[in-house]
Amino acid sequence: MADTKALLKEARKLIDDNNYKDAQECCKNILRKDKQNYIALVLLGKSLQDADQASLAYQKAIASKPDHPLAWHGLANYYERKDDESSKTKLITVYDEILKLQIEEDKALEIITKLGQLGCHLKSNEAVTTLLHYKDKVSDAKSLAAVEYQILELVKSGISCKEEDILPILKLLDQLYIKDPSSSLELLYAKVILQKSDYAKAVDEIIGLQFFSQNVVLREFLCKHICNRYVRDKSFNNIPIESLVDKITDGIENSKYPGLLKCMICFDKSEYLEAYKQCIPLINYQQAEITEATFIIKCAMMLEKWPVVQKLATNFLLKAKEPNFVLDLKRYLFLSLAKQRKWKQAISTASEIPIGTSSISEQAILAECYIETNENAEQIMEQLQSSEYHLQLQALFLLKQQKYAETVTLLQNLNDNPLCMFYLGKALWKLKDYEKSQINLLKAARLNPHHPETFLYLGHFYHDFKNDLEKSKKCYEKAHSLDSTNPKITRKLSEVYTKLELREADFELLIAAEKNTQESWLNFRLGLHYMSKRLWENAVVQFRNVIKSDQSNITAFECLADAYFSRGSYTSALRAYNKVMTANPSRSSHCLTKIGNIHSLLTQYEDAIATYENVLKIDANSMLALKGIAETWMRIAKKKVMAKVYGSARDCAQQAINYLIKALQKQKQFICLWKLLADTLIFVTTLPNKYAYAYMTDLLVQSDENIQTYQKLDIFPKVIACYSLVAKKNQQSASYELASSYFAFYQESRKLVNCHIAYKLTLQCIKEKPSHWRNWNLLGKICQFIKKFDLAQHCFIKALLVTRKWSVAKIWCNLGTLYLKLNHHKLANYCFWRGQSTLPSYPLSWIGQALIAEVIREEEAMDLLRHASRLGYHPESALGYADWVCRTLKKSSNYKENSELKYVIDGLHAIPYAIDLVEWYSTFEPNNACACTILGILQERFGLIRVAFKSYEKALQYADDENRNITFLNMGRILMRMERYDEAVKVYKAITEASLDSTCGLALALYKKGLYEESYAAYDAALHWLSNDDDDKADILVAMAGIVYMYKGADDAKTLLFHSIQISQKKPTPYSLFAICSLGLIHSDQSLSKLAVSEMHKYEMDSNFGFDIGFLKSYVLLCDENIDGAVKLLSDSLHDHPSNALLWFCMSQYCLRESNKRAKVASSCAQRALCLAHYGECKCNPAEIISTASIAEHFAGNQAKALLLAKEGLHMYPNQSEIWAALLFSLLPHKKWTERKDWLLAAAGHMRKHLEISRSLSRWVNLIEKKLSR
Repeated sequence: MADTKALLKEARKLIDDNNYKDAQECCKNILRKDKQNYIALVLLGKSLQDADQASLAYQKAIASKPDHPLAWHGLANYYERKDDESSKTKLITVYDEILKLQIEEDKALEIITKLGQLGCHLKSNEAVTTLLHYKDKVSDAKSLAAVEYQILELVKSGISCKEEDILPILKLLDQLYIKDPSSSLELLYAKVILQKSDYAKAVDEIIGLQFFSQNVVLREFLCKHICNRYVRDKSFNNIPIESLVDKITDGIENSKYPGLLKCMICFDKSEYLEAYKQCIPLINYQQAEITEATFIIKCAMMLEKWPVVQKLATNFLLKAKEPNFVLDLKRYLFLSLAKQRKWKQAISTASEIPIGTSSISEQAILAECYIETNENAEQIMEQLQSSEYHLQLQALFLLKQQKYAETVTLLQNLNDNPLCMFYLGKALWKLKDYEKSQINLLKAARLNPHHPETFLYLGHFYHDFKNDLEKSKKCYEKAHSLDSTNPKITRKLSEVYTKLELREADFELLIAAEKNTQESWLNFRLGLHYMSKRLWENAVVQFRNVIKSDQSNITAFECLADAYFSRGSYTSALRAYNKVMTANPSRSSHCLTKIGNIHSLLTQYEDAIATYENVLKIDANSMLALKGIAETWMRIAKKKVMAKVYGSARDCAQQAINYLIKALQKQKQFICLWKLLADTLIFVTTLPNKYAYAYMTDLLVQSDENIQTYQKLDIFPKVIACYSLVAKKNQQSASYELASSYFAFYQESRKLVNCHIAYKLTLQCIKEKPSHWRNWNLLGKICQFIKKFDLAQHCFIKALLVTRKWSVAKIWCNLGTLYLKLNHHKLANYCFWRGQSTLPSYPLSWIGQALIAEVIREEEAMDLLRHASRLGYHPESALGYADWVCRTLKKSSNYKENSELKYVIDGLHAIPYAIDLVEWYSTFEPNNACACTILGILQERFGLIRVAFKSYEKALQYADDENRNITFLNMGRILMRMERYDEAVKVYKAITEASLDSTCGLALALYKKGLYEESYAAYDAALHWLSNDDDDKADILVAMAGIVYMYKGADDAKTLLFHSIQISQKKPTPYSLFAICSLGLIHSDQSLSKLAVSEMHKYEMDSNFGFDIGFLKSYVLLCDENIDGAVKLLSDSLHDHPSNALLWFCMSQYCLRESNKRAKVASSCAQRALCLAHYGECKCNPAEIISTASIAEHFAGNQAKALLLAKEGLHMYPNQSEIWAALLFSLLPHKKWTERKDWLLAAAGHMRKHLEISRSLSRWVNLIEKKLSR
């Protein structure tokens, strides 16, 4: 015994020293003596550590003394060090046994804690059972609380409790709830109840709980739990869910689970579509929640939406992590692919599913996939040999091998298997035994009305063999309803719809099929549908898809080109048509015609015509090419009209007529050609009368020999005949075009019968089409001409009621014109305003308001007419604006002093623009004398003297007797400016009724001609008989004084001038004062000059006389050699009139006279004068001003600037001798030019021989030549 104790002591010491091997030997020595030594077995187990024998040692020790805790604790420590699940499971049993022993409280608490943690880790209900048993034995409060806490934690961890443990757990939860009620305990209580075996009673028990109606979280949990349970068990487990659903979902409607539960209720009632629709918005497609994902996939499967199943399974596979769920998703994906006949993809998916986990039906589907892809399926078929699928797969295999007779032999004795009956019917169909095939197919359809291919072949039978489209349609529709993803079914059904002309049904079918498949034939047919619906963008997409799959499909390329053309993508269409012509030259005619259309639409008219001509070389009878080239010529003609090139426009229209007649001579049945011919002829009638004619041949004779010329009035019957033919072919009794052509004929011919015909035709058009605004509008215009104003008003208002927005402006304008004609200016103004608001670019509304402004507010009329003319040409605005320009010029002769009027006339280029407008007007109205007169006045104002004279001559040609004198007067004035005095005298003498202007004009012409006595007599007659105004008489006396001075002398002239002052004693006319001053200066009569100057202060501020007064006053001082005084006086005048170019020029000459010191000032003044002369109106010679500036710079010492100014002047005025003189004067001081004497001599010779040169300048040139010749 002593040895044993010593060995045990030694063994403990060795273990403490980690000398486990020696400790084992020591323990074994003890056990050899005493095999049941408890301590030795425990120490042996401890020394063996993690070895398997350690557990055996502990178990032997426990067997020897089961009530001792030491071995149990050692065994527990041993299992705690292990990580495998089996050791952890055994550890629960060890803890259970330890708790049954008498152990210390702290050790018991430790075991309880470890047991709870281990149970949570293993999700083991044994831990719950162990703790419950220990709870019944324990008495101390601390241990009891620890046990209850661990049980609660285990239940919270979601451990599934044993049936016998549920009640004790619920009692425990009741006790805890009484102590501390909380919503978390309520939820835990419900979770425990739901673990009962009778699920329906458990749910009912939860709903009956006192706190159920108050706990929202509990209701949401129960709802979610029922959903999960339904997906797992595929039923509600006898729960009366429809009666309980309101209680369960009360207050949680915003959560997704109430909606999901209602979907499941629909699903349980086989309302799969409704369940699917309600479920779609509830699913979170970004997370793979098992219940949601599984349920929506099952909904789609029940509805046989296999593409949807594929998408859902693929989507959730990317997000799923739970292995079993991933496997289920792969099964769903495999099934969806197989049902869509995507055999290879299905096989690929099936390879990821373990074979052992697949059901027999799944294996049969996999075998079908292998057979359909001609792969080896023997292994799977051997496994299915005893199943019902084997025979079906064998028949399918034979059909795939085209062994139809063997298939018939195999299946001919079977009458109860629908799939076998289908295979038999299919085999007989292939063997062309159609009647027997139909019998078997009908049997198969009876046995299984849900097999799509059965109805597909029945459709084939009725379509191909019986030619019964209606029955075949029904069969194909049934097949499509069963399998909408099968492209064969869709294609055959589409063909039947096309033959039955069910376009909308076919379109909807193809749209639905496009979501499931991308077949080229489907894209092509959809493209055609989109073309017919004018959805060009969609058509382009579809034809592109066809070409992607088949680059050689020329028809698709052609259709794509047509779609591009219709969409307006002309560049893309050109490329596509060229591709078609390259691939298939036989389609060149059609493609070239379309290319011609594109060029025409892109305004590439030359290319378009050349393309159409190439088409006509290929096919001379191509109606499309003839029509296209005619339309192109008409587009060119309209463009020419916009450019006001009317003759060229007529020639283009003639080309269109020629091509249209050529087309109609070949084929007369095309309505569009007749209408186009009528439109072209109508276009010709809108041209000016000079160009309103056409050359046409007889349409019945294909020859160019009988060409006839048709003037405007001859064209209208042809137009009416064409429109009548169009109306007849359209089975109409009247048409808008026909009525409007009769109305246009009336406006040209003024034959009332045409107006009445137009009236009746328009009434008929309104009866046929009362909602067309054009008919009402036309009737309103006709009623205006026949003076049925009340009916015209009704028609225009009716047109406004039925019209669309873009055409309202025209009607409002017509209504406004009616009111204007009736002098209802307020109503007219309102109508024109509405027209402007609707379409601001419509010129007639602005013209109407301008006509009202002429009556009410004149100052706005000119602006309105100008704006209307800018928007588009119209005779009323053209002549009206020109008239207002003339009025403004006459009313405000000094308009430049008014900044507003200056901008209106000069800033907006009123005169040249008005000239253009009147010229356009005269093109249409060449016989209008008023227009010619206005044009002449504007041209004269613009400085176009000779052109203005021609306009006056034309006005004289068409003027009536009352206005001829005015025209003669205008012509005489122009002839005077042209210095054609003899003709002027004749013109003035042709005036039948003398006036002050005509007599004074005649007198001036006679004076210019040198007939002074006759001129004096004419002025005398004007003075005594035609002038009533004192100022006019005074001015006539001044003119007479000038004539007298020419042939009698100064004294008589002075007498007449003083007489002119006596006539206007209050304020002598400036011309009298100027004449007296000039006479005094000529004869050196200082007193006379100063007397006149003293009276000029009355006119000093008048800009019209600023230069004359300033010059005369300064010249008086200059004659006294008082240059400084003259410069000072001229400076005062410049202060009063700083914009007078002549004053500045005069100042520059005075400065040059004074000394070289003021040469720079002289140059500045001359340049200032030149600038003012350029931007203002003054009678000055710019060449003289430039030459003065150049000479002044020369005197100032700036020879480079002098030469530069002379060169600039020479470029602008090469025919002015003063410029050449200034150039020579600038070049002579330069040394390099003295070496080039030849050029200088040539320039001097050019001045003498070819230019008008004064005597003094000629002497200077001679001196220069002598100097250079030395």
